Amino acid sequence: MKQPVAVAVIGCGYLGSIHARLWTQCQRAVLVGVFDIVAERASKLAAELSVRAFDSLSDALDACEAVTVATTTSQHASVACAALEKGKHVLLEKPVAATLDEAERIQEAAADAGTVVHVGHSERYNPAFRAALRYVTRPLFIEAHRLSPFRERGTDVSVIGDLMVHDLDLVLALTREPVIRIEAHGVGVISNSVDIANARLEFASGCIANLTASRLTPKPLRKLRLFQPMAYMSLDFSVPDLEVYRIDGQHDGAGTIVAHAGGNAIWYEHPLIEPGNAIAEEHRAFVASILDGAPAIVSLSDGIAALRLAAEIEQDVRNRMEQLQI
Repeated sequence: MKQPVAVAVIGCGYLGSIHARLWTQCQRAVLVGVFDIVAERASKLAAELSVRAFDSLSDALDACEAVTVATTTSQHASVACAALEKGKHVLLEKPVAATLDEAERIQEAAADAGTVVHVGHSERYNPAFRAALRYVTRPLFIEAHRLSPFRERGTDVSVIGDLMVHDLDLVLALTREPVIRIEAHGVGVISNSVDIANARLEFASGCIANLTASRLTPKPLRKLRLFQPMAYMSLDFSVPDLEVYRIDGQHDGAGTIVAHAGGNAIWYEHPLIEPGNAIAEEHRAFVASILDGAPAIVSLSDGIAALRLAAEIEQDVRNRMEQLQI
């Protein structure tokens, strides 16, 4: 029987704390300790979980086989590269890095290390998204809204890199094709970067994705709707929940008829979604890659593709803001 993977969490803020607590519940891993540049923060979390608070990043890396990198985005490249240079497996929170140059540094270090690297686009593990995949055939229109109250954490990047990047990863996973046209708008309201943004993406197949992200909304919202020939589905990532409407010829006998259109029956399905923790599933997938050689659900290449698209959207937003002299 293979030994559990020894894991350290680097960064003990909001997400790092979640990762650390969930690692203590992963049967095929053991949390050996945590590190944060704010020593008091690491000490408090370590005491809660009865693990070690490392004095330095180097000490943390010497004590583990794998790390979760949950620092601020601006530190992702330096921490991930340090881990990879020591031959560690890396679970890297999204976005991969603050810039594409930094992401490429991580990619080069990963190629040299030959270890497992996963990216924390946790919505790929959301039960609603995973259930929806079996219905997806040929997306033609995707609409996503990701809205959140303002929180100071995450403001080292724009709302595009902080929130919209989740949906960019999802639409790239759903379409599996290049973006050929971008039209994006955004504005900074209470931070030094863009706080609310909308992007309209056109893919090579003709599929259109319309994405809105805001960190200025009192009530959080994480929804996606997908339209394709003879089918429509609505996902709520928060619940999680999935509703599916399909026309005659696309259903498999499941659901109920709710209407008729053009002589066809419209079938409604509301699949039972078992609640689950997306980050815990992310951990299990990461460990499965390390111990069993299972393929990554969200690879480093996937994370970089989402970051590249986010950078292109940000550039389009900046161009429009300059034209409007904002």
